[in-house]
This record gives sequence, C-alpha cells and structure tokens, in this order.
Amino acid sequence: MKHYRKKHRAIFLSDIHIGTKRSKVECVLDFLKNQQFEQLYLVGDIIDGVAMKRKEFWSNKASDFLKELLNIAASGTKITYLTGNHDSFLEGFCGNNFGGITLADEVLHTTKENKTYTVLHGHQFHSKLLHLILLCKKVDRFRLGIENKAIAYAEKKGLDGIICGHTHDPKIRKQNNITYINTGDWVENLTCLVENLDGKLELVKLN
Repeated sequence: MKHYRKKHRAIFLSDIHIGTKRSKVECVLDFLKNQQFEQLYLVGDIIDGVAMKRKEFWSNKASDFLKELLNIAASGTKITYLTGNHDSFLEGFCGNNFGGITLADEVLHTTKENKTYTVLHGHQFHSKLLHLILLCKKVDRFRLGIENKAIAYAEKKGLDGIICGHTHDPKIRKQNNITYINTGDWVENLTCLVENLDGKLELVKLN
C-alpha cells in the first residue's frame, strides 16, 4: 500500500461514517483538497444515517466536506454517490442528480487499461448467515464470505472485477481472473482506491 500521489483518473472513497464521533472526515477533506482527479466515487456509508437518527455527532468539518463535494462537482468533476447500508435513506433518490452529484446503487467503471469493474458498497452480499458469523466476532470469516460472494457476482456478470467498501478491510485480491478491491475506510484505516493516470489501480493510505 503506497502513500497517495497528486493526480488521478479516479478516486474511490467509502465508509467515512459522517455523523459518528469516529469519523475522520477532516482527513478526507484534507486529502481531497490536495488531489487532482477526473472522477470521484463515494462508495457508500459516507453519511451515517443510523448515527444521525441518534443525533450522535456533527462537526463543522462534516459541513465543510459536503460543501467541498459541491465545489468539486461545480468544477466539472463527475461525482457518483453509491448508497450503503448506513446511508440507505438515500436509496429512494438513486438515479437523481443533486448539485452535480449522481446517486446510484451500482455503476460500472472502465479503466484506461479497458478493464471493467462494477462499483457498489458491498452490503448487498451481507446475508443473514454472515451477520450471525459477525455477531460471533468471527470477523475474518465474515469478511471472507463477503469477498467470495462479491467475486462470484462479478464473475457471473463477466466483468474484470468489483470495487466495494463495507467491511473496512482495504485489500486487493485476485481469484479466477477476477479482481476484488475493498477501498477501506476513514474511521480506522484512512485508505482509498485510486486509478492513476496510467490506468493502474492501487490502494493509498493517508500519512
């Protein structure tokens, strides 16, 4: 995992969980302000609707982040917001565009190397059985189950790979000619995925 560069074709961020005290939204804000990119994917659980219902926490930095997104969109950068399980309150708005930000539940991304990935949050693979495994605190087994389901999904669709969030486990894994990528999170790992100008995908970590 490398430290971030300055210019990218695309950036993929997930699991910021704005609205919780654990969110490192100020780090995301700092990161974005130091990048140049053509496309931004927000891969779910950006805003934590569950925490907001509890009125857990909202900071000025959280408001600044949302304003920055609107500024980025106004500059002509394409922004796609994929809904997750913690921001599922936005699902009913999928297909709509707000201030230059398009809401969706799943999209395709084609790299400069002409590799096609489906992009979605990943909670779609979170079955009742896997939830029971998670409740038993078998986190590694839970994550592996999500990964295997995601890989099978991409393989069935005839894609080169799948880009997810959800498990807070930054990873690039290849199996059966399918590339599974988890972008990580901005609660503990402070990681994201970038597509560099040459089309290469890599995980990056904030210093």
